[in-house]
Amino acid sequence: MTNANDITTDSGPEPVDIDCQVHALLAEQKKIAIIWCIEDVQSFRPDLSDEQAWEVLQQVEDIHDAEWGISWQTLETVADDLFPQPAGAVEKPHGN
Repeated sequence: MTNANDITTDSGPEPVDIDCQVHALLAEQKKIAIIWCIEDVQSFRPDLSDEQAWEVLQQVEDIHDAEWGISWQTLETVADDLFPQPAGAVEKPHGN
């Protein structure tokens, strides 16, 4: 099974963890980044499509406030603002 963060390079069929590559490149420049993915959004909003979860991440990036950062609560709030849950929907715990 291939992880959603894995990509296949032209050098062969071996998957490469893109997160590790990004963090390695940033480390060379003495920088950091926290990576969120659509699977994070879908972990608490499985009703959202890949495209809807991507819209949530894009909106979170647009409104990002460095004083507060990005948290599970930020993702959930934006997801609910963009795509309100039907009445009576059961919420899943964050990060599971």
